[in-house]
Amino acid sequence: MAMDLFAIDQMPDFKDPRDKRVYKTVQIGAQRWFAENLRFEIKGSYCYDNRDYNCSRYGRLYDWATAMMMVDYYNSNSIKKYDFSKVKGKYHDICPRGWHVPSNKDWFKLKYYVGRAGRSDGVGVSLKSSELWEQELRVPAGSDEFGFNAIPAGEKNVYSGFIDLGRTAQFWSTMEIDAGGAYYWSLMYDTRTLEKEFAAKDEAVSVRCVEDKLYEIKEPPPPPPVVVPEVVKIKDKEVLTVHIGDQVWMAKNLDVDVPGSFCYERKDENCSKFGRYYTWPAAMKLSDGYAAKLGQDSVKRVHRGVCPVGWHIPSIYDFDRLKAYIKDIDDAVSVGTNLKARDVWLESENSMAGENGFGFNAFPYGMMLSDTVSGKDSLTGFWSTAEKDSATAFFWSLRYDNDDFIRDSLGKMTAFPVRCLMDPPGVDEIYDSTALYDSRDENRYKTVEIGGVRWMAENLRFAVPGSFCYENKDIRCRSYGRLYPWHVAMRLPEDFLVNPVEGGITVEHQGVCPAGWHMPSQKDWDKLVEDVSKMKGSVASALKMREGWVRGGAPISEASGFNAIPAGARYSDGEFVELGTSVYFWEASGGNDAGAGYWNLINSRDELTRAEEFEGAAFSVRCVKNAMPDVKMVKPARGATQDTSAAAPAATAPAATAPANAAPAGTAPAK
Repeated sequence: MAMDLFAIDQMPDFKDPRDKRVYKTVQIGAQRWFAENLRFEIKGSYCYDNRDYNCSRYGRLYDWATAMMMVDYYNSNSIKKYDFSKVKGKYHDICPRGWHVPSNKDWFKLKYYVGRAGRSDGVGVSLKSSELWEQELRVPAGSDEFGFNAIPAGEKNVYSGFIDLGRTAQFWSTMEIDAGGAYYWSLMYDTRTLEKEFAAKDEAVSVRCVEDKLYEIKEPPPPPPVVVPEVVKIKDKEVLTVHIGDQVWMAKNLDVDVPGSFCYERKDENCSKFGRYYTWPAAMKLSDGYAAKLGQDSVKRVHRGVCPVGWHIPSIYDFDRLKAYIKDIDDAVSVGTNLKARDVWLESENSMAGENGFGFNAFPYGMMLSDTVSGKDSLTGFWSTAEKDSATAFFWSLRYDNDDFIRDSLGKMTAFPVRCLMDPPGVDEIYDSTALYDSRDENRYKTVEIGGVRWMAENLRFAVPGSFCYENKDIRCRSYGRLYPWHVAMRLPEDFLVNPVEGGITVEHQGVCPAGWHMPSQKDWDKLVEDVSKMKGSVASALKMREGWVRGGAPISEASGFNAIPAGARYSDGEFVELGTSVYFWEASGGNDAGAGYWNLINSRDELTRAEEFEGAAFSVRCVKNAMPDVKMVKPARGATQDTSAAAPAATAPAATAPANAAPAGTAPAK
């Protein structure tokens, strides 16, 4: 799906004064880029397969030292050894004067802008040319909606020779990793993303030049989704909080004076401004003796420590959940960038400045060891409850030169800030009297009544054998539910679609649903569509929930309360796809030359569609409550004793007949 042409900020062509070659250029955000791969001929560069016509079409391939205009020595030695005193100012790379080979920061800026402003399903899709790429049916063709025109020029590998023409586009960054490796940015024919990778410096890949100057953004992207912190009172003291997913975090570092905590420069006003530094025992509210021994018997999974009542020190699982949620919601900007506060971190060519995209507002307050603060303005860390061994504990760190949120460990007497996390709500605070309780695994589900029919308002999470969490990560199941192949969801033989058994699919077919609930039939789905169509907005917008969907898609009203979340899918070959952009729900139909019916919502489309599937994909499940049969009460004759044995079964919803190999209702799920 291409963007309207007026949205592409065309720039004048550029003539390279060295060889008179002319390049198309384009403005993307505040940057002006070559819209073609560099073709400047120099020793250490190659045409694919050593054929000149490939240089004309795809540009030249350069090893890293050549791209940096350095001798081959620097393909196996660090640039840090370069003696800059021999040149005036900084070295110059392969790009023309006034232009340069992009740093990682330049690439991050490009990815950030395209991710915010692009309409295609993925930054990679937005940047790829619409031609020359080998097609993967599961990935949309390149839209080139910004005019970047990324073409699959392949690479030259020292061991394999020329490879991957038509399949990959790789562009050098100026940033090296070590003596033998450097970063490049990669687009693949079978992915939707633009990713930072690393390779040996003697590999030869493409070069895109970016202009030294910046331009005014003509059509700026929408601002980051900053969440305005709320205020709660703790002992008459106002504390800023922020909701991120289903977690509530303090939006400032803790300032509670306990032994083992310190103010920066020993000044109380700095504690008010920055919060305190705490040793691990102090944060856990343990004695200093625990600096050299395990505190596992004293530290619970939800451990209050130095936090106020109703709050706790985050566990490693809490931090994992924070990271997973932000990564799921915003794949254009890294987790670390979204957590860092704006305008206070040191600049780095290897990372983006802080965006504070979710209101976490992490400042670079460094760490304290032996009364000395190090890393002020360049790093911060937050203690977790977890220990690595008797002398060290785990913390999560942010650095000025890295965009990730990293788990690491240090000695327990190192002092870090503390961020408290609100205790999870009790079950009664989340679920009301209409909630579904699944006795098989003690899961609870919100439900919603639509047109007199009660549906689950969450995806099923019952861990029946043969079902999956997205990317096999348990944390995904908690947010998105499990993914089930159709035969697993229906509890039917694996070959049922090609060898159906008459009567195998019953009315109100229970399948993997809890007792008293069933897999929705086509009739159930049709009625849902009919009832939701009477609500505000389109059917698709009314069914979707706002959480989880990639920004920039079709409108969402949430009018129905159905809460469709984009859980993605798993293909039969094991590939997980489309988290954040699609959801697929099974229908209780299939066999007799028909595939398994399913219903689909997509981020970019304002419609709910039905289709059939034959290949063994795994989709989400929503269960429907069985209809309560009418019970006619017969008044007994005078003097007769009322016999309720016949009426009793009628008052209970009939259970669907399960196939012989189905697990009985109430069986605990496989772990």
